[in-house]
Amino acid sequence: MLKGIRKFLFDSRFYIALYISVVSHITLIIYSFNHSDSPYQKTLCGPPWIYEREEEKELSFQMSFGNSMSETGNSDSAGEPGEGEEGEGGDGNGFSKGKYKGSQWEELVKDLEGTSSLRKQFKNDYDQINENSGVADSYIKRNRDYEDIIVKDVLPTVKGIRDPFRIDIETAEDNLFVHKERNRIIEEFRKGEELSPPITMRVSKEGEAEPKSPLSMSKEDRNKYLDKTLKQKKEKQLDEFISRYMGYDPDKGDLNLFVRDLYYENLQRLAYPFSGDPSYFAIDYFQENLNKEDFLRQMMAALSQNLGTNTGTEILFTIENIYEIQGRALEQYFQAKEYLKVATPEQKQTLRYETLRRVETKYKKLLQDKKLFTNKDVEEAYSKKRIDILETLISKSPKGYRLKDGYFEKGRVLWESGTIRKDSKLQSEAIKTWNRIPGLPSNGDFLNENAYENIELLLRDLGNVTDAERITAHTKDQIEYILRTRLSESMMKKKEREDKLLWPKLKKQQEGF
Repeated sequence: MLKGIRKFLFDSRFYIALYISVVSHITLIIYSFNHSDSPYQKTLCGPPWIYEREEEKELSFQMSFGNSMSETGNSDSAGEPGEGEEGEGGDGNGFSKGKYKGSQWEELVKDLEGTSSLRKQFKNDYDQINENSGVADSYIKRNRDYEDIIVKDVLPTVKGIRDPFRIDIETAEDNLFVHKERNRIIEEFRKGEELSPPITMRVSKEGEAEPKSPLSMSKEDRNKYLDKTLKQKKEKQLDEFISRYMGYDPDKGDLNLFVRDLYYENLQRLAYPFSGDPSYFAIDYFQENLNKEDFLRQMMAALSQNLGTNTGTEILFTIENIYEIQGRALEQYFQAKEYLKVATPEQKQTLRYETLRRVETKYKKLLQDKKLFTNKDVEEAYSKKRIDILETLISKSPKGYRLKDGYFEKGRVLWESGTIRKDSKLQSEAIKTWNRIPGLPSNGDFLNENAYENIELLLRDLGNVTDAERITAHTKDQIEYILRTRLSESMMKKKEREDKLLWPKLKKQQEGF
């Protein structure tokens, strides 16, 4: 029998050796694979005896949820120079660009690569400065985010300009997700490390939500907060505001007023001309429009949840204002397109002109697709959209909240469009719109009251005409002057505040040396 066993083992020696070899190699492979240092490796399953035994560890996971009664974040602006920060280029070392090839972000990655050494390739000179412009050196020589002007979206309203405004509301949350994902990729590239994608939680609206508390914050306290955060980057200001305050009641309390103050006092900035070279002003105008994209995406998403509330009405006023400013930004775009054609070789080597060149190239096809070839096309498309926004405001404003301002602004858009197009029918429609104001409820502020009363007085002297063709050219000029200067006082106060807090003049400049 022993002889038979030996014979069997001898005859099967090849198969036995093969079996032992296969088992040994599989065990070694599994063990090595599962002990890789990479956190992204998959785990292969094997018999339990090949794994090391570890002591059980207790892991804690904490999530912080916003509460209308709590405040998070730090509003201290110390260490946050905001407008004076260095531009963010980043060389993309460590960034895995291959995973975005063929995706919707492929062009974004190319733009990021193309701007990573922008400041090394082009000069950031300050020539042709008007010494008597009255603009502070701290403003003239502030940092401009050239890379972001190219990479991000300074004309975020163009893509949906031909769509009804209701479509913008319906797609607001999806657009915000895409916006945040893009920003994550930009940050990932510039930091040179892989970041976790944003986690989006959708809260069910079924059932009764817990009653929200009204925000109680006086004008004085709001001003203190806004002064304290003014120097922060606008994106940070908005993120902090949303996390701290947007959980409060949108109808009761002061949230609606705070939203208005945040936009008009902190996030809407003035651009100052200080040179005969128009490229300076164009860059500054695009710089200020960088924030418009972030505000538009975030507040449109907030609007989709707060439409029909006082806060929703205030958001609609800010959105309409953004479209007005975006129309002017497109005017800067078309002007830049022309003077880029005659730029000197020296000008082409500056950051300003190279940035404008890339912006012009970036939007060329999109503007063609939207049939925006001239300023005339822009005026027609944007005035139509602004009317759509204001009509949404008028139809959704609760209990007539700020309806008078809504009708006044609608009339203003119609009148100004009629002036540009030389269309008296539009101006007649504007007069009819303004004539509805006396019968509207007085709920909330009427910020355009003085301008309206001055226009009403002019029309009354003419016998309350409604046909613009019966109005003299002199009276039309007076109406246009009233509309053009209605914000002069508030703009002067705004300039004084920005000069004091953002752009202080050096002692030598104040003394005129």
